[in-house]
Amino acid sequence: MNKPLKITLIAVLVLLTGFSGALLVFTATRPSAAYDAEKVKLDIDVHARDEILTCAYKVYSDNSQNMWVAKTIIRNEGDIPVYDFNISYKISNYTDWTSGEEYKVIRPGQTVRDYCWPALDAEEIKAITTKTPVELIMKYEFRGMENPVEKAQKIYFLGKNDFTFTSLAEEDRLTFTDQFDNYRFLASFITPNEETTKAYANQVASGLETNMNDDDAYQAFINCFNSLRDLGVRYIQEPAGFWTGSESQYIQYPKETLDRKSGTCIDLAIAMSAIMEAVGVRSYVALIPGHAIPMIELPQSGDVYAIESTFIDKEYCLSHFPGETSPDVTATECINIAKEELDNAEAEGSIIVIDPEYWWKAGVMPAW
Repeated sequence: MNKPLKITLIAVLVLLTGFSGALLVFTATRPSAAYDAEKVKLDIDVHARDEILTCAYKVYSDNSQNMWVAKTIIRNEGDIPVYDFNISYKISNYTDWTSGEEYKVIRPGQTVRDYCWPALDAEEIKAITTKTPVELIMKYEFRGMENPVEKAQKIYFLGKNDFTFTSLAEEDRLTFTDQFDNYRFLASFITPNEETTKAYANQVASGLETNMNDDDAYQAFINCFNSLRDLGVRYIQEPAGFWTGSESQYIQYPKETLDRKSGTCIDLAIAMSAIMEAVGVRSYVALIPGHAIPMIELPQSGDVYAIESTFIDKEYCLSHFPGETSPDVTATECINIAKEELDNAEAEGSIIVIDPEYWWKAGVMPAW
């Protein structure tokens, strides 16, 4: 066989092979002449979150966070494939229709999962101040259907200050960490770039090189504590049910704590964390049983210091913990007390440290 003829035969063989493969795919995926949409048998279940944390609303549109608003499970329980299955979602007046995936073919016995990642409007969400019922609507259609099918389900948007510490069912809360399964979303309350917080922080750290000098960063921490006391900030108790089994609490943003001159332990810890972050000092919030404590990390040595922020309220300290400090209730004494509290909690394995900078980078950004 001469070379030109050999090349020609090979080319023909390649073309025939490609045509056969394409024909096989077309035959396998196209609806047969017997296809009838009325014979399609689908089992479709929509699983929606009961409550949406509007304080961290951005995470629900970020598919890297695994915080979908709804998950739809589609099972083809019939004997024929389903073609061109389309699904979309809408949340009352808070979103337009949000498209999910388009599934070209769902074969008999196949199960697919679709997720709702809605883009929520900041101004609409910010206006929600109390737990608000909304309607989640899932709509689907596939080839051969006359009209789309809609399924509606009631969910709740929590107010922008409402926080649920865990989404786990009560029977699944086996450890201290389980009680605070949503802890990372507290990073959304720490707002160092908010104007009131930023202006206050600049006064606290005026003249200090806080992001490069250990002594100055430490001094800014002391100044923050003392200035909040001078401002007249008082400690207020958490709602009675919170630390005794309830999962939710009203949490203030730093601006609200500064404006109201009062806050719970977690409000004060969040406010101090935001103030220190605003001047370039890395901060943390530690959760221990019944309490929250702010912490900082010094820029050079990496040494960590915590402070008992509820003792900003000197009267509270002296009336409820007589003899634990001097009458002046100094910042240094409060640092020593916080260290002991955290050491005890760590020894018991009952401590969670929230690193806001880590969670900001992971997508849990302050909402406002």
